[in-house]
Amino acid sequence: MNDTDVIRRLMLAVERLERAADHQATQAQHAADRVQHAQAAAGDLAAIRNAEEAQFRQAMARLFLDHQSRTELALRPAVRRAWQWLAAISVGLALLVFGFLVLLGHEYTRLQDARARADAAEVSAEVQRAARQVEITSCGGRPCIQLDPEAPVWRSRGREYVLVDGTAD
Repeated sequence: MNDTDVIRRLMLAVERLERAADHQATQAQHAADRVQHAQAAAGDLAAIRNAEEAQFRQAMARLFLDHQSRTELALRPAVRRAWQWLAAISVGLALLVFGFLVLLGHEYTRLQDARARADAAEVSAEVQRAARQVEITSCGGRPCIQLDPEAPVWRSRGREYVLVDGTAD
């Protein structure tokens, strides 16, 4: 082997190494380009995902507001009926209490009247007991009374008094 063969072989080896290095550099550049492209795609996907998420949130908010308004609209008659029932029951209870108060006042008036009649009847009974011992008649057009002739008499200072006993026969 001579020097030229060795140099030629070295040159061929260097040339192959350069081609391999160029090929490796090209592949590295392609890989770097693909990584950049993938990163850009990931960024684009993230932006798209964020935009879709924002749209989804807005759609959910609109759906919630729509659902809430429909629910309120659907419940409005029921709430109105509930308030009407509450008002009717309140008026009914107020009328019932008012009626009880009127009845209580009426009964109190009747009780007062009954007490007055009882007091009058008691006085009337006392008068009746006293009247049993007295005879009332007309003497020449003028009223006169005759006491019980058998009633005990009490004399004082020249006058005669008929003792009235509070006990009846």
